[in-house]
Amino acid sequence: MNEQIKRIKKDLKELLSDYRYEHSLRVGETAKELAHIYHVDEEKAYLAGIIHDIAKEFTKEQNEEIIKRNGYSLDKNSTPRINHAIVGAVYAKEKYHLDEEIIHAIFSHTIGDIPMSTLDKIVFIADKIEPGKNYPKIEEERKLAKENLDKAIILCMENNHQKLRKENKKIAPKSIEVLNDLKNKL
Repeated sequence: MNEQIKRIKKDLKELLSDYRYEHSLRVGETAKELAHIYHVDEEKAYLAGIIHDIAKEFTKEQNEEIIKRNGYSLDKNSTPRINHAIVGAVYAKEKYHLDEEIIHAIFSHTIGDIPMSTLDKIVFIADKIEPGKNYPKIEEERKLAKENLDKAIILCMENNHQKLRKENKKIAPKSIEVLNDLKNKL
């Protein structure tokens, strides 16, 4: 294992709860498997996968400091559930000097983006279908992820939107835009 990955895993172990750390490792492995299927750089997929939630357990103050220090701003209407992807991408870029492909995959792993690269899609879906997750229709999402990333993401997003509506929770407008964009491209 190269030194950068060792260092990142050590940092993750310190920054994340045991649950989130193990989830991150599973996302990395799932992303690597999907990268193999879709002929994407497996190391980049693994790195983006393990780092994707690096900021998930940061405090609001930590988030604001990282964003401010790097000259960015957060959408006032956004939620911590979405913000951790933005903060994580900024933090990973600052701390590890990773290339833009990896940074964008971290940035877009919660609600997607337009456009999304194959690496972005891999990390997005790996986060949702990693082996530790279990929810209705996940097996269909897992199967589709190995056949067609766009269809897997569409199903995943539709399932998530349905769940959020049942729970009377807000759906990020950008998530709806990403879903519609993917549907229009099929």
